[in-house]
Amino acid sequence: MRFLLLALLGPLAATPTPGPKASSDAKALLSRTAALYADGAAHAASFGQVYKPAGFTSARRESGTLWIQAPQRLRFEYAAPEKKTFTYDAGEGRLFAPEDRQLTVRRLSAEERARLPIVFLSDPAELSRQYEIALQGSQASGGLVVLTPRAARPDLAWLKLSIRGDGSVEALSYADSGGSLSEFRFEGWRREKARPDSDYRIAGPPGTRVLEN
Repeated sequence: MRFLLLALLGPLAATPTPGPKASSDAKALLSRTAALYADGAAHAASFGQVYKPAGFTSARRESGTLWIQAPQRLRFEYAAPEKKTFTYDAGEGRLFAPEDRQLTVRRLSAEERARLPIVFLSDPAELSRQYEIALQGSQASGGLVVLTPRAARPDLAWLKLSIRGDGSVEALSYADSGGSLSEFRFEGWRREKARPDSDYRIAGPPGTRVLEN
């Protein structure tokens, strides 16, 4: 079972999009997104996740529910094809597989963290120090924000966010330098009461085997 959340780059637009606009427009749209998700609430959505390794024609598809909460917390409840829970908080990812009664705990690298939806909560000024940022679309009506690392990263060639005009995110996609393509798509965003800290640092029931790496 893959520990990291990986998915397939799907087509984010069915028609040609205008060329990239000035990064100031992209940063303004990213600021709107950060403000939307960083209000202290738990923001929930249904998600679909697809991952296609380089050189393969078939893809792995998964789905479930996501919660994202400031400052940088995530909880993925996978429903299909198998049940599992992934949480992220304070640089640490945790994956619980109930069928195996196993919890994997791992400190994530900068590249691994960059591929998670916590990028929604990131300060655009900090993102601009790490990435070249461009916008295909409009700051007012939304569009595709493209982030390209300023320094070469083996695990991240580029990252794209499809953002609506209100700042909500429709999709997050990325590719690694080897050509593996990934995507998350989000539907039905809703604002919920903040969840307790323990919901973002899953421990598993008594008897759970814990693996740390």
